Amino acid sequence: MQCFLFFGRGQFAPFDRDFGKPCLLSVIAVRGRGIAVIKLSRTMALSVLMVLFLVVSLCYGQGAAEKSYNKGVEYAVQGKFEKAKQEFERALKVDPSYAPARMSFRVIEDVIDQKIKSEAAIHLFKGTGYGNKGRLDEEISEYNKALKINPRYAMAYLTRGLTYAKGKGQYDRAVSDFDKAIELNPRLAEAYNNRGNAYTAKGQYDQAISDYNRAIEIYPRYDAAYYNRGLAYAKGKGQYDRAISDFDKAIELNPRLAEAYYNRGLSYYFKREYDKAWDDVHKAQALGYQIHPGFLKALRKASGRQK
Repeated sequence: MQCFLFFGRGQFAPFDRDFGKPCLLSVIAVRGRGIAVIKLSRTMALSVLMVLFLVVSLCYGQGAAEKSYNKGVEYAVQGKFEKAKQEFERALKVDPSYAPARMSFRVIEDVIDQKIKSEAAIHLFKGTGYGNKGRLDEEISEYNKALKINPRYAMAYLTRGLTYAKGKGQYDRAVSDFDKAIELNPRLAEAYNNRGNAYTAKGQYDQAISDYNRAIEIYPRYDAAYYNRGLAYAKGKGQYDRAISDFDKAIELNPRLAEAYYNRGLSYYFKREYDKAWDDVHKAQALGYQIHPGFLKALRKASGRQK
């Protein structure tokens, strides 16, 4: 049979930018796809379909929320923190799950409460700007400058770790930064979630699940953590019932998380519950998500349906 082999990027989203819908969370959601056509037996085809599971990032806000967030970043770079705070609040009113705005709001509060110096925050937000332009070395340089000013600021380690992970694929360096962020702030749920993403990218699924568990303990409404744990159960351990339960929860918390419908549909496919898989494909498509053609081809053949 003919099948598509899909190589996707894992999603890691710093507070400073949406890594894609995925954000995406985070998604992403996944961009930069590479596809190759190969001949496979059915057993091999099933294993190849496993790589169709997608990791989301911290974030997946768009539209009005993203517009307000970007404006807030512009104000923050100028040191206009009150105006920046208002824009981040506006973004969160539109989309309460929009992690970049939530984390940026936290940085602004830390400045206002004098927990960090304003110069450090400005460097963090300048890093954001460089990251948005793909200038990763300059982005990291700005985070380094922030850490020189406030060497015990967990958020700076978190954002630098995200850049190492998402931007450079340097997962060991990312884990090191997430470790430091957690050491400085053991209740920073985003650090656990993104360390879990780094472990997932490294194929260390038990460590990843442990980190997602901790992120959810700290922040029970953390939709991305439920989603990513579901991914680890599905892709890493083949535990599809657990995966579906986590995707259910992610959808309950964020009904517009198209990637959760997609991955739940893929889990149903592996359970041979093809009608449920089609239902989730249609829900993801209704949210504007483009289903990979390799999955659609496999689902059509297995279910005897065209759509």
